[in-house]
Amino acid sequence: MADEGGAMRMTINICINFRAGDILPSCGVRGGRELADALENGISERNLPYTFNRLHCMGKCHIGPTMRLSPGGAFIMGAQAADVPRILDFLQAEDLDGLAAAFPLMEEDRNIEG
Repeated sequence: MADEGGAMRMTINICINFRAGDILPSCGVRGGRELADALENGISERNLPYTFNRLHCMGKCHIGPTMRLSPGGAFIMGAQAADVPRILDFLQAEDLDGLAAAFPLMEEDRNIEG
């Protein structure tokens, strides 16, 4: 999606999945829904140029909550609602590398499917 100036807007995708009746680890159980609510509100309050999607699984529920910027952004892993002010600061500064470094997808988790 492009903004008014024609530049491509990034999308923030957050998994809110509750899988297997809460028996198996999932982003929803690990705080994905609360993270999504807080982040969506914060983006709106700060009028940041991001679109927002709630998804049901990005294949990493066992290590979530899982967030990913698209197109082509890094996975942002394990953030919680309490981290939203910090996340918003990274987004407002357009420091996507800093955001990814603050909430990394660990190397050993890169090829594990959730």
